[in-house]
Amino acid sequence: MLAMMMEVSSSCRGGPLWPLQSMSARTLLESNHPQTGAATTGRPYKLTLAPPNDEPEFAPIVERKLDVYDFTLKTPDGRAFNLREYATGKRLIIVCFVAGWCPNSNRNGHIVKRLYDKYHEHGLGIVVVSEYSTADELRIHINRIGIDYPVVVDTNRLGERKDSLHYKLRRQVQDKRKWGTPFYVLLDAKDIEAGMPKALLARHAFTVSGELIEAEAASFIDQRLASQ
Repeated sequence: MLAMMMEVSSSCRGGPLWPLQSMSARTLLESNHPQTGAATTGRPYKLTLAPPNDEPEFAPIVERKLDVYDFTLKTPDGRAFNLREYATGKRLIIVCFVAGWCPNSNRNGHIVKRLYDKYHEHGLGIVVVSEYSTADELRIHINRIGIDYPVVVDTNRLGERKDSLHYKLRRQVQDKRKWGTPFYVLLDAKDIEAGMPKALLARHAFTVSGELIEAEAASFIDQRLASQ
């Protein structure tokens, strides 16, 4: 009997790629489908695998009334990172919520890196917030893109989705994607309020519920940096 390795895949709207256990092509008599949870009756079922859906998911920059709170999170090597402190002296901050397993996050990360390289000496700051990803997945993401700006970890398990900073911000803007990576919050330094750590950081921001459009992002950054 031919053993097969199969994987169920979906875009970051649906979830990560999940490798299944190696299984034979004979009857599978589980009480539930291992990926969908759909009930079976003990009869053979055909496991239909959707092709990878990693098409670009571009989204515009949208101005929002949005409560953005300061945070202190750990870097992969255990150092504390505070967003308010990092924003000090910068003109524009982009907070990038990503998942290491997400093809959209991985593809768009190269655009983010090009924007950082072009503008960081002119006042742009970028921080990557890792969500729902293992340490290995995050390490691969960092190395693939060549990230040399701050990276912090909010969650490292899929089960923490509804407890994440990422999820709470997306709910404010009615982002209906399940996993919703990448997601960006762009903060103009002029909108950052004085306050204590973990306090409200800003009440006004710009968001992107999907992949940044490079030309639009560059034009936006040019305008924001020129206005200060």
